[in-house]
Amino acid sequence: MKTNDQQARVISRKRYLQMAFALVLFSSLFADTVSAQKRRGEGDNGTAREGTREQPAQRPERDIRRPGAASGNNHPARDFNRNANPVRIERNRDNTPAVRNTETTRNPNNPRIETNRNPNNGRPNNYNRPGNNNRPIVGTANRPGYRPVYGYNRRPHYNPHNPSWRYGYLPRRNSYFYSLPSTYLSINFGGIGYRYWDGVFYRPYNNLFTVIGPPAGIYINILPIGYRRIMVRNYPYYYYNGTYYDQRENNYYVVSPPVGAVVESLPAGYETVVIDGETYFTADGAQYKPVVQENAEIWYEVIKAN
Repeated sequence: MKTNDQQARVISRKRYLQMAFALVLFSSLFADTVSAQKRRGEGDNGTAREGTREQPAQRPERDIRRPGAASGNNHPARDFNRNANPVRIERNRDNTPAVRNTETTRNPNNPRIETNRNPNNGRPNNYNRPGNNNRPIVGTANRPGYRPVYGYNRRPHYNPHNPSWRYGYLPRRNSYFYSLPSTYLSINFGGIGYRYWDGVFYRPYNNLFTVIGPPAGIYINILPIGYRRIMVRNYPYYYYNGTYYDQRENNYYVVSPPVGAVVESLPAGYETVVIDGETYFTADGAQYKPVVQENAEIWYEVIKAN
């Protein structure tokens, strides 16, 4: 039977062994932690990285600049709305913005280039040209139209500033077209095969058709819709789109414009002539003078004809 001293020695020995085992275990754990921290703090080349376990190292900022991009304030990652190619505003000596001349010059080698372009829309400004009737010129010899267009859907309204206000929807004089409506009428006169369709006469020109004032002597058997009956020295004539007709039996013959005839509108494609400060108009070889009627409208009187 063990005595009390022997039991005390056994208990103290066990406690000693337990303390020694715990100390060895703690030392091994501490050594593993130190080695792990050392491995994380060292790079491949043996240099220490920044940061510790308590304060992790920050990643270096990536350079996301495009090739050729400038550094500093123009960095794309700092300001996405910055214009890489700013527009330089030209200024005069008094610090006012400089204004460029928007007009272009006609090229003598290319007559199709227009002059006096409108800076508002970049299109040719044809509004102040004589005889343009406030409409763009279409169907020229250099650029013929495909087929003449008759705008029957618009109702003409009196316009004192446009002498061709009534016939502005018809093809203008000296316009060129590739083809005509299939219901045209062919009229042989003077060895030329003219074409007639709805009050407008056409003459063949190479493989094109040009709008003309009809020659005197050619005739039709039905007047176009919208004709006007006028009296000149108590003799009746029929007028439509710059053409004067004289009724002979059942046909209507084209005649030269009678001097003294007063009409309300001229054909599209007229020309303007200024003589001694007075404005006159010419169409189909006849010269017209504007006259004021009793209702204050401006009509046009034939003062000279071929």
